[in-house]
Amino acid sequence: MVNPADPRACKEALQLETWVDEQEELASHLLFSTSGSTGRSKWVAISREALLVSAKAVNAHLGVNEKDVWLLPLPTFHVGGIGQMARAYAASCKLVRLEGKWNPKQYHDLAIQKSATFSSLVPTQLVDLVAQDLSAPPSLKGVLIGGGRLDDRAYDQARALGWPLIETYGMTETSSQIATSEVDSRELNLLPCWETQVLDGGRLAVRGAALASFYIVDGKVEPLAQDGGWFVTEDRVEIKDGVLKVLGRVDRCVKILGELVNLDEVQKAFPHEIVLAIPDVRRGARLVLCSEKHKVSPESLDAYHSSCHPLHRISNVFQVDVIPRSPLGKVLMGELTRKIEASIRG
Repeated sequence: MVNPADPRACKEALQLETWVDEQEELASHLLFSTSGSTGRSKWVAISREALLVSAKAVNAHLGVNEKDVWLLPLPTFHVGGIGQMARAYAASCKLVRLEGKWNPKQYHDLAIQKSATFSSLVPTQLVDLVAQDLSAPPSLKGVLIGGGRLDDRAYDQARALGWPLIETYGMTETSSQIATSEVDSRELNLLPCWETQVLDGGRLAVRGAALASFYIVDGKVEPLAQDGGWFVTEDRVEIKDGVLKVLGRVDRCVKILGELVNLDEVQKAFPHEIVLAIPDVRRGARLVLCSEKHKVSPESLDAYHSSCHPLHRISNVFQVDVIPRSPLGKVLMGELTRKIEASIRG
């Protein structure tokens, strides 16, 4: 599955299609292009059976039945869009698609017109709905939020407008969700289709029938799971009594002067910017802010520096025309880092 608006990806997909037809192990699989947040291009092969296992687990958690109506505003070249289709199929219920480009008013009107009961959005889409002061259609039982963490302020504003938010945690490799909250709760409950382990350093490993089968990288098929069927993610988590808490990504931790610094901890102080680590010969790395529209004042930086940990100090602020993002709004950290490093060299 590929973004039709991306010519490079479409060309790669056409070349891959011929090659895939010759691979027996890829029969009955769907392929999803993913770069993750680090920018490494690869494909994930997910079986139809895995997608349905995930769909049935999500449906059971939400209580979806044949009378429900799913409203699909996400692209179907992404696992989030295909996941909604699979849930509607598994529950034998109606699916309504929002055609064309994302438009919050059209989405809102369609939800009312079709009496939608469930839908999925990425945080950016929810923020757009809140910005237009659109109250939740009364038919909605739940709106799944995935593809990134939802800002606390946006969550509170959306709840004030009546949106029945259900936060999720998952990834392409797991055919959608690993853990899901309930309305009026932000606790992420592990879905019963998953076994989990928390490895040294807090890294999450998962095992289950909803797991994707393979990566395809540079024309090679690589099994996704390691020994025992476990897939080791790049996320650091805590799990207690079936509730999962995401602490941040492993690749968002860097060494500065020999000490480990979690960029996601620093990021909390700068909701409008992106915190990056740039290699530094003496310190190992230094922290910079990247801003697209919001201008960081010297006064706000001084206020932050007066109370932050010394290793959390920001050395530079960079303004860019566009922060590179995936089709669902996730920041492509690898691409952004390369852009800033090129700016420093140039």
